[in-house]
Amino acid sequence: MASVSVGDHVSDLAGSHDGKLVDIDGTTAYVMQANGVEIEFQLSQLKPYQPPKVAEHRTLSGPLRDTALDPAQKAFLASIPDEVMAAVARSYGSGDDASSPRTAFAALPPSKKLEVIRIYLPTLPHQLLMRHMSLVVAMRDLGKQTAAKRGRS
Repeated sequence: MASVSVGDHVSDLAGSHDGKLVDIDGTTAYVMQANGVEIEFQLSQLKPYQPPKVAEHRTLSGPLRDTALDPAQKAFLASIPDEVMAAVARSYGSGDDASSPRTAFAALPPSKKLEVIRIYLPTLPHQLLMRHMSLVVAMRDLGKQTAAKRGRS
């Protein structure tokens, strides 16, 4: 059993409750939670509080990790006009909901940016896409190349 005393920030062994240890009566401990509710525990069921470990940051399709882009993908990403990138970023950002926060588009690694562009490009306004039809065709061709590479490996 870890040594805890009145005034310490403690949690139960499972980590499901935490608060300030306000009183000890024999083997019974009284913990005041941040919401004002006092909970009774056996003293042996308490430990010094440790903040929870930070959960892995997730994006659209899994953990935030970068994969190496091949030269064609790098060239394609570099060729995307600023107005298209801005429109994709706005569309991606507006898809956010409070229950699943996303990494900002600008902070995504290149491989995830390319994936987001692939997903959101078809949703952009028709007038914008018409001005950049070669980009739409290049994205389609890049998708075909990527699928063919996956089929070979």
